[in-house]
Amino acid sequence: MTISSIQHRLDQIRQHPIDDEALVDEAVALAADLLKAAQSEERSGERRQAKQMARMMNDPAGKAFTLAMADQVFRPPTPARSAAQFRHLVEGYGVPDYLSLPEKIAMRAGAAASVFAPEIVIPAITGAMRSQSSSVILPAEDAKLKPLLARRKKAGMRMNLNQLGEAILGENEAEHRIQAVISRLESPDCDYLSVKISAIFSQIHLVGETETLARITDRLRQLYRVAMQNPVNGRPKFVNLDMEEYRDLHLTCDAFREVLDEPEFMQLEAGIVLQAYLPDSLSALQGLVEWADRRTAAGGAGIKVRLVKGANLAMEKVDA
Repeated sequence: MTISSIQHRLDQIRQHPIDDEALVDEAVALAADLLKAAQSEERSGERRQAKQMARMMNDPAGKAFTLAMADQVFRPPTPARSAAQFRHLVEGYGVPDYLSLPEKIAMRAGAAASVFAPEIVIPAITGAMRSQSSSVILPAEDAKLKPLLARRKKAGMRMNLNQLGEAILGENEAEHRIQAVISRLESPDCDYLSVKISAIFSQIHLVGETETLARITDRLRQLYRVAMQNPVNGRPKFVNLDMEEYRDLHLTCDAFREVLDEPEFMQLEAGIVLQAYLPDSLSALQGLVEWADRRTAAGGAGIKVRLVKGANLAMEKVDA
């Protein structure tokens, strides 16, 4: 299955509408075909990495070790301090069971050697982590990112860029983050970008919902204007509003609808993400569909809703 055949299949559905039951069957069949096509293109290294990821998800102690290592080992300013923290984690959690035998031996050896040569061991661990994540996390530096985007574009792929970063704690940092997002949107190499409201505004308080919503919508307007001012092939760039946690669900939906209902943005197609594990997502989706129907009936553009499994369920359980 090729990208053109997928597009043709979707075009056929749009040109020849079918009832809801048949549409559900077609969606399931298309998803199955896409999965088969993706699996047929999977390389041996990708299959090996997927199997290791599955083992990690079934290894609670190993998963906790990996999260702790990513959060603690690479932050200290000196290799010696990083090495001490690495040894502390190995001693506390043990070597993860999901690792292969050679990896377990290497981790034990690295922990022992880090006492005497932290300046060698820590860069080696950092390099291994970057290598393993290189297939899903691209470098943000233009010198490295632009050639990658050019290759994807030449292959007929449209890249959805998501600017990663730590949770922002203050408005100075929020301003820096939104300027980084704007710069990425202004770049000719980017035509599709995802951003969450917590990345553009730091003081999200549901007690002060009206003020919070006003600040978020103001910054969302900035992004949408940049998308419209930097079109690709005559069309505005696509901004996808991501979702991170339950507290942001209704606020994100409200900001999305409020801004796109304004005359300035009525012709802008934009997207929003809903997390499937949140019970409220169903009613949120129904509300978005009803609103989108009214918007298009009034001559406005459509919207795109992306359903994802969600990746913060453990945190949601703690918060709950």
